[in-house]
Amino acid sequence: MPAFTLKIFGAILLGVIYQFYYKGGDTLNYWAQTDVINSSFSDSFITWFRLITGSADRYDVDAYKYTIQFYWYGTSSPEYLISIIGALIGLFTMTTYLPTAVIFAAISFIGVWKMYVVFTKLYPRLTKQMAFAVLFIPSVIFWGSGFMKDTITLSCIGWVTHFFYRIFFENKKIFINAVFALLFLYIIYIIKSYILMAFLPAAMLWGVGLLSYKVRDARLIIFVRYVLYASTIGGLVLVGGKLQTEMFGEYNIESLAYKSLSTRDYLFRISNEQDGSGYTLGDMDPTLLGMLEKAPAGINVTLFRPYLWEARKPIVMISALESLLYLIFTIVVVFRNNPIRLIQRILADETLQFCLIFTLVFAFAVGLSTSNFGSLVRYKIPCLPFYTAFLIILFYPPKQELILRKKRDEHRKLAV
Repeated sequence: MPAFTLKIFGAILLGVIYQFYYKGGDTLNYWAQTDVINSSFSDSFITWFRLITGSADRYDVDAYKYTIQFYWYGTSSPEYLISIIGALIGLFTMTTYLPTAVIFAAISFIGVWKMYVVFTKLYPRLTKQMAFAVLFIPSVIFWGSGFMKDTITLSCIGWVTHFFYRIFFENKKIFINAVFALLFLYIIYIIKSYILMAFLPAAMLWGVGLLSYKVRDARLIIFVRYVLYASTIGGLVLVGGKLQTEMFGEYNIESLAYKSLSTRDYLFRISNEQDGSGYTLGDMDPTLLGMLEKAPAGINVTLFRPYLWEARKPIVMISALESLLYLIFTIVVVFRNNPIRLIQRILADETLQFCLIFTLVFAFAVGLSTSNFGSLVRYKIPCLPFYTAFLIILFYPPKQELILRKKRDEHRKLAV
């Protein structure tokens, strides 16, 4: 209940901040379209239904007076999808912003809670600590609770984590759980495809790692785990290459890197002109190699910046304090374990690998493509619960996990 209450508070606070501090922005733009969609309901149910499904032509006689008011239109638009969800919820809230935002917070909380339960099952001795990692991160509460795209994607990530655990570790209702996992993955793909590109490979490697524990023969365990790892990576590379060819055509990875660099430079210039919250990682060659060279800087800016002296706005200052705590906690964890023991623990734990891979890939992508601290605070929230859980697991000695792992190893030896 404390976590759920904070989610509701976060949804309300976000609306208030956008209304009276920013005086505009994404959530209000989404809501403006939601209001327009539901205003058509009293005129014509058919027109409303066609707007909800995106089947009405923008210049259709009956729909034109509504579509002309839209910033975005079409079911392929993630922004319009959020407006559609808001319109459907608005049927039960008289199309009023705050009640709709509260329901968004509740939807997000269900997915986040499912993710929390997975971590507590894997690490039952860290129940309270995992609550802070998944449920009580301030920036995640604020940016992941309101009438925003981030609220839906955060919930979907929690659901996918839950279904992967059910499929690969508990082996329960595999077909149904796989269908639901694909559904939530598709929603993530529609709204923010780059999250899927970072999350899915890490989740698949986590899944096959958990699945390898079902093999009791000690002589096969290495084969199962690492061959599955290799096959998963190979499959993702092949599928990714095929999807890139079919979906992007002539846009290869280097052209996408160039476009990302151009967009980043434009946003940096505009943000500095308007609010002074821009940042730059320096000159970067618009190629895959050039992006990889900037990976450490990109990861650093996502997880540990803005620094205190870079914060020029109250909201950015809160993010700077949070980033400082992450930096201190990371340093403490490294020294508490020492580098060699740290690597050993990561290699021995599939969940640590999952959290770290997703965090690093996601932080790298977001850090390089964003050039404004205000936007970065919001964009980075999907990886924060995983990185916090990663640090918490490493901070505490692996007492219970080592006992469980020792029992599994002994069981395999007896089976042999």
